[in-house]
Amino acid sequence: MTASVATDDPTTAGPTTSPAAAFSNVVSAAIDYAAAKASLKTADRTGGGGAKQQAGVEGVRAGLQGKNPVWAAIKGAWAGGTAMVRAAIVAALVALVLLLVLSPVLLLVFLLSLLILKAVAKARSAKP
Repeated sequence: MTASVATDDPTTAGPTTSPAAAFSNVVSAAIDYAAAKASLKTADRTGGGGAKQQAGVEGVRAGLQGKNPVWAAIKGAWAGGTAMVRAAIVAALVALVLLLVLSPVLLLVFLLSLLILKAVAKARSAKP
């Protein structure tokens, strides 16, 4: 004897019960198909494409699918890039992390130097 469990999850396979869900599924499938078709045509025309082409194609595809186009473009640039492009991406990420870590320290040093300059100026103006 088998038991069946009914779920309201639209991602599970099975017949849809509402026209809105069916329409949404059709529209999603059409967008996925158009994005895949455009990607194949672009790859055919550019011979696979370099980092710029891959980043552009992946960014547009993700935008059409409702995903984050920036992250998809970064992954596309990584996939289509040479060793130099990958080294540049890693260097940019390391620089970003260093900037985020060192920014508060640099701000604190700047504020402390302003306080020291103000104290020195006040001390000099107090002397006759």
